[in-house]
Amino acid sequence: MNNEEIKQENITQPIATSNPQPPVTETPTLAQPANSSVEEGVNLIPAMTKEEKIHVKKKNTLNIGSILSIIALATVAIGIVGFNIISKAQLNTKKAALTRVERTINSKMDKIVSNNAILARVKLYEQVKKNSFSHKKVVVFLNEMAARVEGVSYKSISISEALEFEISGRSPNLEQLSRLWYLLGVNDNVNTINLGSVSKVEDGASFSFEGQFNLENFKNE
Repeated sequence: MNNEEIKQENITQPIATSNPQPPVTETPTLAQPANSSVEEGVNLIPAMTKEEKIHVKKKNTLNIGSILSIIALATVAIGIVGFNIISKAQLNTKKAALTRVERTINSKMDKIVSNNAILARVKLYEQVKKNSFSHKKVVVFLNEMAARVEGVSYKSISISEALEFEISGRSPNLEQLSRLWYLLGVNDNVNTINLGSVSKVEDGASFSFEGQFNLENFKNE
């Protein structure tokens, strides 16, 4: 090697300095945290994709819709139960009022029925009284007629509700019998009188009369 090559080689080689080189920093691993002033967390959950975000959003929307539907159904159910309770209470109130009205009507109907029964009895009594006669007055009248004719006696007296009569008796003779018949025929208390039968006997004559008395003259007062 000649002198020129040695000089050129010396020129191309760098000159060593006394300055030390900076230390090489090592890259921290997951097991060895970095020596830095700011601590950073490590996200182990991978980021969601767009499709996953849309699915979660739909799921949340469906959950909210389901909750709203349940709330709506619960509200409707509460409304129905409340309406039924109110309707039942109103129905019970109306039933109680109807029961009171029915009791009042029944009590009035009982009074009306009782009053009608009383009125019917009164009417029947008045009707009977209107068409009734006094048997006592009839007997007194016949005895008065017999007393006016000597020797006349009655054997039987039959009187109907219409004051139709049938009288049988005895007379001392036909003359007295004729007198009794005449007195009864001209009296205002007798409407009609007929000689039913007459027969002669040893001590006089037997007779029977048929006819009708005047109701107006023998009515009960």
